[in-house]
Amino acid sequence: MKTKMLSICFLAFPLWAAPPRMTGAVVQSLSSLSQAESAENAWIGYSIATAKSFSSCGRCSLTSDNYNFTRNSDDDDLGPASTVAQVFARIRDKQVDRIRVFSGGECEIAARGQTIYWIDNVLPADSIAFLRRIADAGGHSARDMALFAISLHAGGTDTLIDIARNNPRSEVRGKALFWLSQAAGEKAAAALRDAVDNDPEASVKSKAVFGISQLPNDQSIPLLIDLMQHHRSREVRKKAAFWLGQKNDPRALEAIADILKQ
Repeated sequence: MKTKMLSICFLAFPLWAAPPRMTGAVVQSLSSLSQAESAENAWIGYSIATAKSFSSCGRCSLTSDNYNFTRNSDDDDLGPASTVAQVFARIRDKQVDRIRVFSGGECEIAARGQTIYWIDNVLPADSIAFLRRIADAGGHSARDMALFAISLHAGGTDTLIDIARNNPRSEVRGKALFWLSQAAGEKAAAALRDAVDNDPEASVKSKAVFGISQLPNDQSIPLLIDLMQHHRSREVRKKAAFWLGQKNDPRALEAIADILKQ
């Protein structure tokens, strides 16, 4: 392994591959994610190009839980945003127990003496596979952030759909459905409706209805109206009616009024 000095300018690599600005870090270079996963009690990190811009806000620190993030739509004006994400995963006892995701170039990341194994030029497919393994078998907090990180990838939708359908943990399926709802698109809408109809857990069905409500109105309102009017589950019908009631749209109001007249 070769230790990298943080002051070096990595002009030989694409901008999204270079390590971010960090303080208090010892950065070592590794050639692949598979090699990094065998590291003992350390952080690993790499960059990805994201499907949509997003912003991480709050304290830029590997050791702090005090941060948040927003995914920006095409017409958002939420301040600085990035189409590059830096993904950091902490390995403890051969399991990833924490993930941090920062938007590229926004701030200097405080590492507090941590050793960081950095991997240049990680392929999107390798990143998704790595994060999928964490979603399946990582610690609780790491699983949630792994799903978010998958959703940032341009090719992450199919993986989220597979997790939402097949993961044995209901909380993981529900989180996957939430991030699918942020992706929108026909695949996401179909997967959310499939979960409403076929997931065995009522809690996941409820999250799927909420996910449908987060889709753009031209997708969400027809689906919610259909659920409210025709779904076999009374709880699903109630949830659909509730989320329709939150829509400031004449189609939603008309459908609710029709139900009340019956």
